[in-house]
Amino acid sequence: MKITAFLGSPRANGNTDILTERVLNGAREAGLEVESIPLRKLDINPCVGCEKCWQVDGRPCVRKDDMQDLYKKIAESDILLFATPVYWYSCTAGMKAFLDRFVPFNREEGRPRIQGKGVVLVTAYEEEGPTAVEPMLRMFDLSFEYLELQTIGRIIADGVGPKGAVSEKPGVLKQAYELGLGLAEWATVVG
Repeated sequence: MKITAFLGSPRANGNTDILTERVLNGAREAGLEVESIPLRKLDINPCVGCEKCWQVDGRPCVRKDDMQDLYKKIAESDILLFATPVYWYSCTAGMKAFLDRFVPFNREEGRPRIQGKGVVLVTAYEEEGPTAVEPMLRMFDLSFEYLELQTIGRIIADGVGPKGAVSEKPGVLKQAYELGLGLAEWATVVG
């Protein structure tokens, strides 16, 4: 079983990346194949809504960028991990551009390539309490439901603005690691 993490933070080794690495460490220990892809290093253009990827001939997206390689990685993964800090009560622009390009999975031929996969969400943000993250969680929940993905778990860390602040929160770090360990059990049940 393979889990692929898509890192949506523009800040390398920040709080979201630290939490994600904890999940992936647990997944590795549980025997899963793991890959981590920092979206900040890729060229992912916005969807232009042309629907060429919906044509009967199954043409790929007209945008010639790094997303072309990611479609195959998504299809080959059993579990997708979306990691993004909260920016203005939503995900980062890089994560949103990535999500917007999931349109090929909406067409009849594309849906079986993603349908039923497991999904994990990891997020960290500066504000305290759930209010700041709720709009983003709703967006992800609706997107995952629409794509017929199975939500396995979430790691949410609030009150962690400065880089590395999540390292001072052992409870959420432990939760992230344990979620990663549990992914093998999820994979066994659905596999």
